Amino acid sequence: MHYYLYLSRPPGIGCQPDGFDIDTREVWLPAREVDGRNYLGRCGWPRQLLPEDIYHYSLRPESELERAELVFWNRDKGEVETWLKEDYMSQPDDLLEEYATEHRDMKAWAALVLKRAAKEAMA
Repeated sequence: MHYYLYLSRPPGIGCQPDGFDIDTREVWLPAREVDGRNYLGRCGWPRQLLPEDIYHYSLRPESELERAELVFWNRDKGEVETWLKEDYMSQPDDLLEEYATEHRDMKAWAALVLKRAAKEAMA
């Protein structure tokens, strides 16, 4: 199950893509804080949502890995910025860590998450 948090409105009619599991739907009024941000609800889907749907409905993947994958998504082009992702992924971990923590570079953070996931998959 893939879970998503609601940024701008609680779950309801027309507030999310079709196919969600009604039993996982949670409305949070008042908003609930998760990782320093306020959300208005949570819902699960049996499949990973498309980036277009995530952005269109103002959702946030609960999965850190899925959030990292979205960082390199170019909404205007409707595709991953492959060259940019490859450039970040080729950088040494210590440099990425520095940029992620000291400069709050989301692409550096995403590259670290993706690299860690790839290492875990190989183990």
